[in-house]
Amino acid sequence: MGSQKVEKEMGLFRAFFKEGNRRVLTGFFRKMILTMAIILTIFEVWLGAIGTMDLFQYTTVFYPLVLTAAFLQFSSTKRVKGQKPTWLDIFMAAMSLGIGVYFLMNIELYLKRIPLFNPLTPLEMAIGIATVLLTLEATRRTLGFTLTSVVLVILAYVFWGQYIPGAYSHRVIDYNHFLDDMVYTTNGVFGTPLGVAATYVFLFVLFGAFFTAAGGGEFFFRLAATISGRSVGGPAKITVITSGMFGMISGSPTADVLTTGSINIPTMKKMGYSPVFAGGVESAASTGGSILPPIMGSAAFLMSEYAGISYGAIVIAATVPALLYYLGIFLQVHFRSIKQNMPTLKEEEIPKISDVFKEGWIYLVPLVFLVIGIMNGMTASLAAVLATAIVIVCSWVKPEYRIGYKKLILIFEEVIERMVPVTMACAAAGILIDGIMLTGLASKFGTLIFSLTAGSLFLTLVATAVLCVIFGMGMPVSSAYILTAVLAAPLLINMDIPALNAHLFIVYYSCLSAITPPVAVAAFAASSIAQADPVKIGLNACKLAIVAFILPFIFVYDPGILLKGTWWDIASSIVLSVIGVIAIAAAVEGWYKARMNKLEQVILLVGGILLIAPGLISDVIGLIITVTILSMNRIKAKKSLNPDKNTEDVNILEA
Repeated sequence: MGSQKVEKEMGLFRAFFKEGNRRVLTGFFRKMILTMAIILTIFEVWLGAIGTMDLFQYTTVFYPLVLTAAFLQFSSTKRVKGQKPTWLDIFMAAMSLGIGVYFLMNIELYLKRIPLFNPLTPLEMAIGIATVLLTLEATRRTLGFTLTSVVLVILAYVFWGQYIPGAYSHRVIDYNHFLDDMVYTTNGVFGTPLGVAATYVFLFVLFGAFFTAAGGGEFFFRLAATISGRSVGGPAKITVITSGMFGMISGSPTADVLTTGSINIPTMKKMGYSPVFAGGVESAASTGGSILPPIMGSAAFLMSEYAGISYGAIVIAATVPALLYYLGIFLQVHFRSIKQNMPTLKEEEIPKISDVFKEGWIYLVPLVFLVIGIMNGMTASLAAVLATAIVIVCSWVKPEYRIGYKKLILIFEEVIERMVPVTMACAAAGILIDGIMLTGLASKFGTLIFSLTAGSLFLTLVATAVLCVIFGMGMPVSSAYILTAVLAAPLLINMDIPALNAHLFIVYYSCLSAITPPVAVAAFAASSIAQADPVKIGLNACKLAIVAFILPFIFVYDPGILLKGTWWDIASSIVLSVIGVIAIAAAVEGWYKARMNKLEQVILLVGGILLIAPGLISDVIGLIITVTILSMNRIKAKKSLNPDKNTEDVNILEA
C-alpha cells in the first residue's frame, strides 16, 4: 500500500516535468478566448499600421492577454483530461488578466519611473513575483521542461551565484533589484524578445492564417505538383516545395510538419517511400522554412531587433544560402527516387501550369507586395498589415475561399493558439537575457569559450554551433537563437566576423536543432504521422540537410554567398557552391547517373565540400575531383545501358 502511494506521488512529480495537453475549448471559455483574440488583433493591427507606443507599454497590453490564454488552453499536466479548465487554471488566468489590468491603470507611472531609484512597494513586489512565476508555469505547460529548466538554472545563478568561488562569482543581487529589473523595465520579461512577438511575429502569423484560409495553401500544393509532379519522385519533391513555403510563413518547424506533413507523409508512403525517409524529407523541408526569405519565421525578426540589422538586409543576405539548402534536399530526393525507380504522379493528378496561374495568380499579389514593400524600406509590421488586407480582398475574388464571419472566428482562434507557444518562448528568453546580463555571465562565458578554443576562429564556430544545437533541444528556434546570441555573438563579432554573418550563423544552427537528435522536435512531430522511429527520422533529416550544416561555416569565411563583395566574388561563389551542392547530394545518396561505391562517395563528398569552401586552391582541387568522379559515373551509366555492346567488343577481341 505504501509503495503504491509513493509510486503515485512520484508519477505526479514526474508529470509536472512535462508539458500539458492542449484543450479544445467550448462554451464560455471559447467565447472568452475569441473575445481576447479579437481585441488583440485590433490592437496589433492598429499598432503595426499607425500606432506608436513605448515597448513597455505595448508588451504589458499584449502579454497578459496571451498569458491568460495559455492557462485556459493548456492543462497543467497530461494527466488532466477533459476540455474544461480546472479551478487552478481559472485562478492563474485571472491573475494573468489582473496583471494586465494593473499595468494598464498605472502605465504612466512606470513610463516615467526611474528604475532602481525607489524600492518596490509590497504590491509591486507581489505583482513582480506573480509575473515571473506565472511565466515559468505557462512556459512549462506550453513548451515542456527543457526551456523551463534552463530558466530555473539561470535564476538559481542570479540568487546564489555569489557563493561560487572564483571568476564565476558575482555581486549580491537582492529580490528588490531582481524584480525591479526583470518586471518593471524592458530588460526582462517585457523586453525585446516579447516586443518582437507582440509586433512582427503576431502580424506575420496573422498574415499566414489569412493567406491559408483564402486558399493560398491550395495554390502552393497545385503549383508544386505542376513543377515537379511529372518528374521521378514527384510526391517527395512536392513535399520539399510546399513544406518550405509553409514553413517560411509559419516560422515553426513543428507546426509546419503537423500541417503539411499530414498530407505529404502518407502520400510519400503510398508511393513507396519508407516511413523514415518520408518523415525525414518532411522534417528537413519544414525546418528550412525558418531560414527561407522573404518571411523566415520569427528568428529573423529577433535578429533584426537584437543585432540592429535591417530586415531587408537580412532577407537579401539569406536568399542564396536558403536556396542552396533546398537545392541540396531536392537533389537528394531526386537521386534517391531514380535509384529506387520511384513513380511519377498520374497525369490526371497534375494540373496544367496555365490553369494553376489562371486560377491562383492572385495569391502572388500579397507575397510580391510583401517583398517589394520590405525591400523599399517599409516596416515589416506595416507590410504585414497591408499584405493581410490584400489577402482579404483577394479572397473575395474567389467565392469558395471568401473570408466571412465564420472564417474570421476560426482565423482569430488559430492565431492566438499559434501565438501562445511563441510568446511564452519569448517571455522566457527575456528572463534568460536579463539573468545573464545581471550576473555578467555573457562576458564570463565568452572568456571561457575563448580560452577553451585557444582563440581559434574555426573551433569557436564549432563551439557556437554545438551550443545552438544543445540550447535548441526541445526549445523553439527563437529561444535557442536568443540564448546563443547573447552568449556567443559578441565573442564572434570581437573576432572580426561581421554582425550579419555572426548572427545568421547562429540562426542557422538554432533552426537545425529542430532535426538534430536526440531531441529533434520536428522529427518527433513527423514520427507521429509516419509511424516510425523519431531518432531515425531525425538522422535522415540531418542527412538530407547536410548542406545546411556546412553553409554557415562557409559564409563566415566567404561572404560571397551572402551577396557581399564584388560581382566576380558573388558570381563565382554562387556557381561553385551550386556545383558543390550537386556533388554533396550525389555523394550522400551514392548515385548520380549510376550507383557509386563507398570510396567514390567519400572522394566526391570531399570534392563538393572543397568547392563550397573559399579559396582558389580548394576550388581548383574540388572542381577536378568533382568533374572526374561525375564523368566516371556517366561512363559507368552508359556502359550499364549498353551491356550487349561491351560483350560484343570482348568477343571481337577474343576472335
